[in-house]
Amino acid sequence: MKKYIFPLLAMIVLPLTMTSCFDDEEEVEYSEDCYISAFSLGTLKRSLYKKSSAGLDSIYTTTFTGTYFPMTINQRNLTIENLDSLPIRTRLGAVLTTVSFQGILVWRKANLTEDADTSWTTYSSSDSIDLREPLHFRVVSESGRSSRTYTVKVNVHQQEADSTHWDSLGTAAALTSMAERKALVWKQQIVVVGKMTDGTLAFVKHPCTTAGEWTSTTTSGAEMAVPTTLQQMGGALFMSTTDGQVVTSNDGATWAQYDAPAQEGLTLVGASDEYLYALADGKLYRTSGSAWEEETLDDEGSNLPTGHLNGVYYTMKNGAKRLMLIGSRTSDDKEATVWAKAWREGKETTETWVYYTPNGADTHHCPIMKGLSIVPYDDGMQALGGDLSEILHSYDHGITWKTYDNSDMTADPELQKAAKEAQYLTAAADEESFLWVLVDDRVWRGRINRLGFVRK
Repeated sequence: MKKYIFPLLAMIVLPLTMTSCFDDEEEVEYSEDCYISAFSLGTLKRSLYKKSSAGLDSIYTTTFTGTYFPMTINQRNLTIENLDSLPIRTRLGAVLTTVSFQGILVWRKANLTEDADTSWTTYSSSDSIDLREPLHFRVVSESGRSSRTYTVKVNVHQQEADSTHWDSLGTAAALTSMAERKALVWKQQIVVVGKMTDGTLAFVKHPCTTAGEWTSTTTSGAEMAVPTTLQQMGGALFMSTTDGQVVTSNDGATWAQYDAPAQEGLTLVGASDEYLYALADGKLYRTSGSAWEEETLDDEGSNLPTGHLNGVYYTMKNGAKRLMLIGSRTSDDKEATVWAKAWREGKETTETWVYYTPNGADTHHCPIMKGLSIVPYDDGMQALGGDLSEILHSYDHGITWKTYDNSDMTADPELQKAAKEAQYLTAAADEESFLWVLVDDRVWRGRINRLGFVRK
């Protein structure tokens, strides 16, 4: 790699600025263009760790193609960087680059304290460059009269993408002695409802951040509500009651009877943007506030779940809406029963519920666990419960449930210990892809690191 001080570069460019004569008449003018039009990284090395057969940590090196992580050029701010960061432990000490440009290109470190016109290096695509720190790339026009200086920065993740970070948020006194509990995210808060030992309904909330306090609200009008039936629709909260009614609230404190008529044995099991869904007498119903209308099933109503109920509503990648109903049919069930329906806009009332008929060849069912909580997560659904020794995920809308590859979603050891000894467990997922797990009066918040990576 040849080193030049900037005056030498000026000497190279200067002759280009002089007017040459051919046949004493023809003048040649040199271009004023000076810009970088493309910038890409070559093959990159990355250090990885693994366990040896003896259980010892070892390190090895792998390679990947830098073009998988495009470098974005901002011609207004004269910056070049990768918006999608490189994997953790990528080695940037010696990297080949490919740069398309107009003019004459030199580069140097961006944070030098010496004279701005020194320490420049001519660019060559065959020379490795140290990209561990930001660099300046200067393009000088052929005429020597114009130049642009770009700042190049290569971003690398500081966390392992496919691993999970958990925060223990300590204890919440407001959760003590709360039974029959259910949690959900509502208005940027984690909301938990449950029954206290005196039979009153407890309503507890906390901001969806690690800061803030758990606050308890005195409730009225929900004395007969069943907390595990808690749903949300249109910004309001809903629960069914032991006498077949539905109560609703806009603040969690004051509850009133909903317009839909009472029905014996009615149990709320899910909600979409427009309808509440409920089970009664072995049938599935929906309402938007008037009468209950029976839903169409593709199989026998006797296969509908009755316990460990989870209604999961979400939008699929293709834009269609989907509502899953997951739970147990009998107290002896070891595996969950799954129903679902999906619809395009305006078709919710006409679509049929599909029963996921058990397949003996499929061994990856969702097990029935203590405090079973199903939440939308990571382009699929997450199942949390039991002792949290395994956190199961489904990418195929509830058909198969498996642990993540490479165990990139595992519970914190202290969380597992608490779950094993716990009486009550419930969980919810917020809009920032954090899982909130409440075990008796203790709270954890966790997320797969890659789900928190921000693209610029």
